[in-house]
Amino acid sequence: MPEDGTDLRPALGTRVLGVRLVQYEALDSTNLEALRLAEAGAEAGTVVTAQTQIRGRGRLGRRWLDLPGRCLLMTVLVEPPDEHPGRLTAAAALAVAEAIETLGGAPQLKWPNDVLVGGRKLAGVLGEGSRAGLMAVGIGVNVNGSPEDLPRELQQRATFLSHELARPLDRDALRDEILQRLDESYDALKRGEGRAMMQRITPYDCLRGRRVELLVDGVRLRGEATGWRRDGSMEIRDAEGHSHVVRGGEVTLL
Repeated sequence: MPEDGTDLRPALGTRVLGVRLVQYEALDSTNLEALRLAEAGAEAGTVVTAQTQIRGRGRLGRRWLDLPGRCLLMTVLVEPPDEHPGRLTAAAALAVAEAIETLGGAPQLKWPNDVLVGGRKLAGVLGEGSRAGLMAVGIGVNVNGSPEDLPRELQQRATFLSHELARPLDRDALRDEILQRLDESYDALKRGEGRAMMQRITPYDCLRGRRVELLVDGVRLRGEATGWRRDGSMEIRDAEGHSHVVRGGEVTLL
């Protein structure tokens, strides 16, 4: 394991991500710590990891449950690349999916930030910020474990990479693979090539062309998901043929 404060970029070949690695045994949240570090002057590209989170969070205020020492819990600090912050969380989800695919998995992406395997959630992304001009992009991946290790109410909805691949995984190696792929996508966003990056999501999109229900601010919208838009939002076409562009909410397959 690299020492605390290590610059990972020479080993990874990354341009921005990995300028400094900050590691903890336990944190309230890697996102919150990354934002605190940003206020204290941390550089863009800083990576914060933890063995466990005491108050890990997902979207919509939900709690993120981890198994200590068996999940990849990581946050990267970056400068928002353009006027579409949704692209950054999409790029992080894409990086996780591409990394899993290189290991032999068959990942799917569920808008806006979930990574699934076999219809069960394997990873999630949470973008927050900004402080000191930086945004925290948190990534949580269930790496080594089994659905049976989770509370009963989650066993049919979540899984672990080792369970799906039938072998244990090196979390540091997975971290490095994700950072390399996210750095590539981030560089594309910085160069104004966001549309091409967003097109790479299409093969993984598990909602595209399917009927969904979206709950936004207490309002339910039903229709066919037409896929990620280039700004990171999603388009839904209702039964009357009207298109609705949504940038957040809870989506369910029908």
